[in-house]
Amino acid sequence: MSAASFFAGRQVLVLSSVDWGAAWQRHQAFASAFEAAGAEVFFVENTGFRSPGARDLSRVVRRVKGLLAPRPRASGGRVVSPLALPPTAKPFRALNASVFVPRLLRKLSKLGLRPGPVVFAYLPTATTLSVLDRLEPELLVYDCVDNFAGHPTPPRDLAATEGELLRRADLVLTTSQYLFEAKRAVNPHTLLLHHGADEAFFIPPGPPPGPRPRLCYFGTVWSAVDFEALRALGEAGFEVDLIGPVKEPPPALPASVRFLPAVAHEKLPEVLAPYGALLLPYADTPYNLGVAPAKLYECLATGRPVLASNLRSLRPLAEHLYLAAASADFPAIASKLRETETPERVRARVALAREHSTPSQIRALETALAAALPRRALRGG
Repeated sequence: MSAASFFAGRQVLVLSSVDWGAAWQRHQAFASAFEAAGAEVFFVENTGFRSPGARDLSRVVRRVKGLLAPRPRASGGRVVSPLALPPTAKPFRALNASVFVPRLLRKLSKLGLRPGPVVFAYLPTATTLSVLDRLEPELLVYDCVDNFAGHPTPPRDLAATEGELLRRADLVLTTSQYLFEAKRAVNPHTLLLHHGADEAFFIPPGPPPGPRPRLCYFGTVWSAVDFEALRALGEAGFEVDLIGPVKEPPPALPASVRFLPAVAHEKLPEVLAPYGALLLPYADTPYNLGVAPAKLYECLATGRPVLASNLRSLRPLAEHLYLAAASADFPAIASKLRETETPERVRARVALAREHSTPSQIRALETALAAALPRRALRGG
């Protein structure tokens, strides 16, 4: 980014809904892009949304270890692991507001956070509002990347807390048409902006599709994934690799469906090179109603065919994706790739990804942030 970037010389506080060590998502992509543009970034990991269960034990242990000191990122920024209780009960919210949030802000202050940062908030919870109550943000951005209302176990006061965050926000970002329409009804300063693909994902063409192309899904493995689609592919004889952290134990799947360890984001393009096609298989759930996969433009940038579930957010890109109407349709689509794939389709996918590259999306975001500054001033901060 140029020296004239909106972010140059500013401090940005990211109140994330994921931990830094999780699969690379919009949160990390934006934080890294802001730093590249000259900002000083403070990344606060997930402050909690639901009550933890047994599957969260390893994350809780890591979080406790992280409380001892902030973790530097390779790019030089700071990752802060907050001590906070899930905002699922009044006593928990009271303790967060009176004890844990002040502790977090003291920690951030010691790290150099000054009054007046640009804040990107991802969790529409009472904890987030409590942090904002004690800050003097130059701008507040609600970056809405999830349909929290469709979560199976949301906080009871979610509607009220998200409504308040929408009211306070100077700018609301969304990643899908569904979320855009829902949030714009509350805050007119809402923008549909999917983050882009880094240059490294524009890799050389892959192998020509054969009768059984090798398939890959990369990202977090959890209940949002359509395991029935993966089962159908495995039973049809396809080799399917899932690369990424396992957040929730998957069901039993055919032996040809393999779970491989997560790899660093910068190494992903090299790892993806041998695959004949990529997968975006998502279950048909209320939570996924608003999802636009974080890896969408990265997949398209590789030029490889992308087999995807028929998500509402993906239908506008139907000419660039192979959308499966049902889980059972994935094998037939994969089997026909050697007939349906053309050099023109490859070029079109790459061209679309170029239009949504990381630099282009950050420029669009900078324009929206600059327009939000006078609105903030008129509101009196």
